[in-house]
Amino acid sequence: RSMNFITYSKAWIKSVNDKDSSMMQDVLSDDFVWSNDRFNWNTNKKETIDWCLDTNFTAVDFSCYYENDEVIVGTHNVIEPGAPDSSVMFIAKIEDNRVVSHQQLREFER
Repeated sequence: RSMNFITYSKAWIKSVNDKDSSMMQDVLSDDFVWSNDRFNWNTNKKETIDWCLDTNFTAVDFSCYYENDEVIVGTHNVIEPGAPDSSVMFIAKIEDNRVVSHQQLREFER
């Protein structure tokens, strides 16, 4: 299957919400990096998947703004116990049909 917004968002939903990382293992490249420039952090593929399986967040309402064979740009909302609802905007870069990077910003004020 080719990498696209639907496949990628389903992988996140299955990992974060359903605690099933099988799709994430497939869609992320071995040298994958998840980053947030504002907080100056980066995680690799294993750390990202571990976070998905560990978190108490729920990811909902994924929307795609733009996609092609090289990039997916979208948003989703986050429900976190004890915190205000928030929105995430992300840019996922694709090489060889796998996601190589995921840059994100999370905002609480909408």
